[in-house]
Amino acid sequence: MAHLPDAPVPSSMASLRSDDALALPKVSGQFVTEIHEGSVPAFAATALDHLHGSLFASLRHLQLCDEFSAATCTWVCYQQGEICGVLLFRLEPQRLLVLTEMVSLPQAQIEAFTHAVLARYPQVKTIVFNAVCVKAGDLAYPSLRYDFSENYILDLPDTAAAYLARLGKSTRKTIHSYGNRLRRDFPDLCWRAYEKDELAPAAQRALVLQLQAFKRASMAARHKEAAIDATDTRRLLQLASECGLFGIATVNGEVRAGSVACRIGAHYVMLLSAADPALENYRLGLLACYWSVCDCIARQARQCHLLWGRYQYKSQLQAVPHALTRLTLYRSYRVMFAMPAEVFKIVVTGQLIRCHRWLLYDVHDNADCCSRLIAATVNTLRGWRRRQGSQKPEPLTPLETQHGKNSS
Repeated sequence: MAHLPDAPVPSSMASLRSDDALALPKVSGQFVTEIHEGSVPAFAATALDHLHGSLFASLRHLQLCDEFSAATCTWVCYQQGEICGVLLFRLEPQRLLVLTEMVSLPQAQIEAFTHAVLARYPQVKTIVFNAVCVKAGDLAYPSLRYDFSENYILDLPDTAAAYLARLGKSTRKTIHSYGNRLRRDFPDLCWRAYEKDELAPAAQRALVLQLQAFKRASMAARHKEAAIDATDTRRLLQLASECGLFGIATVNGEVRAGSVACRIGAHYVMLLSAADPALENYRLGLLACYWSVCDCIARQARQCHLLWGRYQYKSQLQAVPHALTRLTLYRSYRVMFAMPAEVFKIVVTGQLIRCHRWLLYDVHDNADCCSRLIAATVNTLRGWRRRQGSQKPEPLTPLETQHGKNSS
């Protein structure tokens, strides 16, 4: 795998230049940029991991998702001789799709990239960023955007003790009291972290299956259905075998909780974390996630990505939500106004998503009578939907479906 978590990014521009660059570097304001058509140089793939630490920005993710092809191009941005930005993209007839996702992009880099690709590809009318954290106000180009999800990111201190001290008083009390109660009732409880080379592939697969079963059972208890996809599971196992960190909690030798994370640069991405619903009264799910974060700190990680989904434990563990935005930029207002159907679709989609997220989350935080009535109605409808869903037969896990119910 191309991830090199401990290798520094080269600092001299000469050492970063690639022979397969098909154009001389272009100067865009404070940046020098270059485009590599139909290739992703090794130095750019490494820089992606170091700059962002995002699984969904990594070349390996694109390869596993079959999104990488000979048509994949690379934009590299330099500032004072050092790489400060890398984006992968694919050209379509009149559209440019940015493949690098779940990264934070400052306004200056967005505009430098837009300027560079529009100058090089006169046929491109629109540029689409599918899922990015946009640190920008009004851009120099016409644009439309809307937030549709979030990525919870946890900045990590140098030690687990410093992390514990940083948590809220209530969270610290929960971790101590439930941890002590768990150890008192189960004296042989053991939590252990394993690097990818310390856990056999069969054991990795068995752990993923068990954690998926825990998550499915936990969701079913709340009349929800866990979305477990066979293709995603295969990708998870492949990633885990290449750059995984496994956490396992056992009682009497049986797995009762665990986690799977992968290292990208100096960051860890939490791919799976679950606990036995039978031990829910011990808050084992929260404890397992806390122990996993401590394992990341022990390996000198700078951040831990808990991904999307508004769950209370993420806020308890001090993870901060970063809005994920879909951003579309246009070559000019003339081009934008010449696409009324597309513009209308983007605007309506953004409003529908905003309304949906308000009904699911924000309305419950308002104290006025109207909001309370809407929240009660939403809760009633969700409860009815869950009860309807709980009547469906329980599906097999993806790997069981592929390999047979009794496969090991």
